[in-house]
Amino acid sequence: MVPKMEVKCSVDTCHYWKSKYCHADDLEVNPTGDMVAHSSDGTCCTTFRPKK
Repeated sequence: MVPKMEVKCSVDTCHYWKSKYCHADDLEVNPTGDMVAHSSDGTCCTTFRPKK
């Protein structure tokens, strides 16, 4: 099964991770730290949910 939008992900500890892709219905990425992203290092996937 291929997700609606192909989002590659290597966080295999996330509930939505399956075979190197994110399978969440929605994806939210926000800035971190001072809330101003200047590179990908300043971003965070807030859709992450730990696997149980």
